[in-house]
Amino acid sequence: MSGKNIHWAVALNRRNRSLSFALSFLVVGTHLQVVGASPLQWLLLTLQLLAYPQLVYWRALRSADPLRAEVHNMLLDGVLLGAWCAFWGMPLWLCFLFFICVCLNLMIFEGLPGLARALAAICVGVVPVALLTGFRFRPDTTLATSLLCIAMLATYLLTFAYGAYRRGLALRESSAQLHARLEEITTLQTRLQEQASRDPLTGLFNRRHFDRALAETLAHCIRDDRPLTLAITDIDHFKKINDNHGHLAGDEVLRSLADLLSDRVGDAGMVCRFGGEEFLLMLPGMPATEACGFADALRREFESSRVRMYGEEIGTTLSFGVAVAPEDAAEAHALLRRADAALYTAKLRGRNRVVMFSPVDLADAAAS
Repeated sequence: MSGKNIHWAVALNRRNRSLSFALSFLVVGTHLQVVGASPLQWLLLTLQLLAYPQLVYWRALRSADPLRAEVHNMLLDGVLLGAWCAFWGMPLWLCFLFFICVCLNLMIFEGLPGLARALAAICVGVVPVALLTGFRFRPDTTLATSLLCIAMLATYLLTFAYGAYRRGLALRESSAQLHARLEEITTLQTRLQEQASRDPLTGLFNRRHFDRALAETLAHCIRDDRPLTLAITDIDHFKKINDNHGHLAGDEVLRSLADLLSDRVGDAGMVCRFGGEEFLLMLPGMPATEACGFADALRREFESSRVRMYGEEIGTTLSFGVAVAPEDAAEAHALLRRADAALYTAKLRGRNRVVMFSPVDLADAAAS
């Protein structure tokens, strides 16, 4: 089984168990020398403290539920170590050493219920051995054994704490990476939404975005008793530019107009490409007379500008239709129709002009 598939709890406890049991072998060995343990006890202790950690690791590794198997292994630790404590006569330092290590392990995974299960497991090991051997209470250990117990417990707890520290660092790093990734995704979503709202040729807002913005802005202006002027402009004889100079030249004229409108309107309103050579200007708070003067200034500036393409200078003119809410219409679609009707009138009157909506314009547009 590859390392990347090993459950983290199994890998963690293999390291902790292997280290702590090996150190325990050195500690308990000093005690067994003092009490004169038999070769069989030494053999059993060797199997318990050196071979056992690898056997239970092998068992958890191959389990269908590694975490559950590892919890069972920790309970088995408590049973076996409790049995050894009862067999040796409950030496105080050794009992405390095994007790605290078993309880810590289970509490990490199960909290207070883990502590209760750890105590129960230790009792399961202590009671039968105590009944079989006759309960013996020999709490004393030599100074060397006691000092080794202290050293081993300190090593175990420090190792445990360092492992928790590293896991905390890894968790914070993962959290930071996740946060950064979420920010990247949010930024990407914003860019995608922005791109979906923009005309790819001119960079202006597209019709779909403008429709939403117009409805919202109109509602706010009516609520605040402010005018909202809508202007539609169309490049006069744009088809001739494409026919005479090519579509690339036509695209350059469109971009030139888009830059002009966007620069002059700025933050005072919104500009969008309505479609083809038509552009929409939304001017909240601007009254009709001021809007007509603003549109006429744009018309004159564009008329005097030139686009250079293939060594030629291309110039043309604009026609504007202007309508204002709520005087001309109090609904977005109706306001758009009235501005379009005024543009139609501007075309009928010879182009290159600004026309403010009147009811006659709507009738002429309907009759055409």
